[in-house]
Amino acid sequence: MLVVTKFAIKMRNCFAYLMFLFVIPVQGWSQCTTNDASECRCKDQSQTDCDLLPDISISDYAILNYQGGPTEYPQVGVGENNGRLRISGSTPNYGFGPLTVGAVNIWTCGSDTFTDYNQALAVCNTPAQLIKQKIYHKNNGTMTSWEKWAGSMTYHPAHNHMHVDDWATFTLRVENPDDPNPLNWTIVGTGSKVGFCLMDFGSCSDLSGHCRDAGGNVLSNADFINWGLGGGQYACSPVEQGISVGHTDIYSKNLYGMWIDIPPGTCNGDYYIVIEVDPNNNFLESDETNNWTAVPFTLTRQVPAGSNTATISVSGPTSLCASDSISLTSNAGTAYQWSTGEVTQSITVASAGSYTVTVTGPCGTGVSEPLVITTTNTGTAPLVTGASACGGGSVTLTAELPGTYHWFDAPTGGNMVGSGPSFTTPTLTTTTDYYVEREEFIAGQFLNGGPLDNNIGTGAHHFTNSRFLQFDALKPFTLVSVWVDALNAGTRSLEVRDENGYVIASASVFIPQGQSRVPLNFRIPRQNNLRFGLSSSSTVGLYRNNDGVNYPYTMSDIATITGSSAGAQYYYFYYDWEIKTDDLICTTPRTVATGTIFSVPTVSYTGLDANYTTLDPPVNLEGSPLGGTFSGPGIIGNVFDPSLAGIGGPYNVTYTYTDSNGCANSTARAVTVTPFFPVLDDGLPQQPYVFPNPHTGSYNLSFELLNGHNITVILRDVTGKIVKTENLGKVTGQFTGKFNMRDFSHGVYLLEIQADENRFITKIVYH
Repeated sequence: MLVVTKFAIKMRNCFAYLMFLFVIPVQGWSQCTTNDASECRCKDQSQTDCDLLPDISISDYAILNYQGGPTEYPQVGVGENNGRLRISGSTPNYGFGPLTVGAVNIWTCGSDTFTDYNQALAVCNTPAQLIKQKIYHKNNGTMTSWEKWAGSMTYHPAHNHMHVDDWATFTLRVENPDDPNPLNWTIVGTGSKVGFCLMDFGSCSDLSGHCRDAGGNVLSNADFINWGLGGGQYACSPVEQGISVGHTDIYSKNLYGMWIDIPPGTCNGDYYIVIEVDPNNNFLESDETNNWTAVPFTLTRQVPAGSNTATISVSGPTSLCASDSISLTSNAGTAYQWSTGEVTQSITVASAGSYTVTVTGPCGTGVSEPLVITTTNTGTAPLVTGASACGGGSVTLTAELPGTYHWFDAPTGGNMVGSGPSFTTPTLTTTTDYYVEREEFIAGQFLNGGPLDNNIGTGAHHFTNSRFLQFDALKPFTLVSVWVDALNAGTRSLEVRDENGYVIASASVFIPQGQSRVPLNFRIPRQNNLRFGLSSSSTVGLYRNNDGVNYPYTMSDIATITGSSAGAQYYYFYYDWEIKTDDLICTTPRTVATGTIFSVPTVSYTGLDANYTTLDPPVNLEGSPLGGTFSGPGIIGNVFDPSLAGIGGPYNVTYTYTDSNGCANSTARAVTVTPFFPVLDDGLPQQPYVFPNPHTGSYNLSFELLNGHNITVILRDVTGKIVKTENLGKVTGQFTGKFNMRDFSHGVYLLEIQADENRFITKIVYH
């Protein structure tokens, strides 16, 4: 292992610690406190009004030397440390003010925010508490402060105190001589974004070597203008934490979370440990460029040189919807050659096929096992039937096959406007396109894995609830149930924790005495180094094997049980895992479905006057557009016959036209038919007008007189016998009257009209 820092790398990356080597008498610091700014100095010595900002860095010396430097573990045989590179971190404050953070009574669970801790705790096991950074400000001799939001802190169950979240990231990388920035180098292994309590572990003088300038010169307390500002007494308080000027915080490699996961198959050879502090820039500092360091480290307990193994990891399920894509990533190396022809470490694929990668690295060149990607049949867009309306209105669009459909107002994205096999649009005034996709459900796969039961070897019921199984979830899945053997019946709390000790799934279940299957339905995310065990307060008495164990236990490409907290000899509690892969819900490409709005035809006709008499001849009517139909009294085809219409009105004569789109319109005109009355010179009617004749029970009598005459209407049968007489009195001008014959027998009658001494006789027929 190399034990010296390559300072040349830092220099060519402009990685320089901000050091001001002033020798200040110790007594001068007594008036540079969080309450007195008299002798505090600004970064710009000519100023007396300034923010006194911290400057946090990461000590490469501490990484390589503290507690003997990094500890590398092999992939198997060492229990929970399998495949880990444990490292220590020291974060000195080289600035002009302390890094001070304080908690605010606001908690978050995902996107939910709470002002009551118990409410937050009811939603998630580990609510994050928001924090603010306090920044001290010098104005001559007066010290004030102001605050800014700076992320969150979370209670850490393995350390039993609050940690500032996302404090540092750890990575193992392959050097790229052509890129001066180690943060861009290929990542071989990672650690979690580690959160820690911030505290004054010791001063730069107390921890000689932890504080150094860019040339590697050791700095002591006297090298800091405002040494000790902050008080030097920050601890792991849930209220306020921090690092004073000229002090450092140390995170020992034996602490939980202080490691980098070395992927299986990683080759022995030269790498770099790269640590970045405050990667999200949550905190305001005087220098934001020196928050990282890169130190060389040689792996010696992994795969020997010359036996390189190429592997492919995936970003999600290998069964894809036709419209989806997936990212494939090879293990780290110096060169890559995919079966697709691409030469990057990661590629994106969207089609079914078998994919391999050839990786060249410190161990040589290796070819991966084929990774098979499958796709569903959702490439076929739905079949739909559009609809139309004339002039505007709602229409109903219909999918032609059964299924689950979603309707949208855009070909991609847009707003979902309806669901189901049909969609009724809002009122449309113009032709409008809608888009429909079909949803297809592909049920997840059930698998079993791990030892079938505890007959694999010797063992016994165990009574330590701190033991657990370790496993990797290569894809998200549901842990449906497990087989157990319990010494006594009782309720036990089973839980899955992530590598940082946070509970991600738990259940209290009653387990009967003896052998039984325990239902869980734990939702497991895609994540490595998970732990499946019991809560610290749970009853134990579950069987475990100490012989016949043979890790790993692989469940297809979904999950792998990799070991136990006590090492490879032991298998704890949970046998015959039943798991289920995620259901796959796919959507087809969208099909356009059009709601068509046709214009209504403009319709008119000519040839009809407003008034006719019963003796007027028929007239021809002409409609526009041609091809329509006329309707109404007196209409035969396109001819209006006044005599057929009969006396009366106004009648509506309508012309209706339907175009090729099925859109119809009509127009109507009114017409009135009056009787024709010839009048004699002496004022007497030439011939009365009787209609209808024949009739079916009643008839109308019409005539016109220029002069007044007394009128009598006499009805006779065919023998001349009078059967009815009506005296109309004196009549002048036009007369029309209705007469009822329903009390008479059907037959032929003579109607006599007497006008004074004149008589007019006509025959009428009663059908």
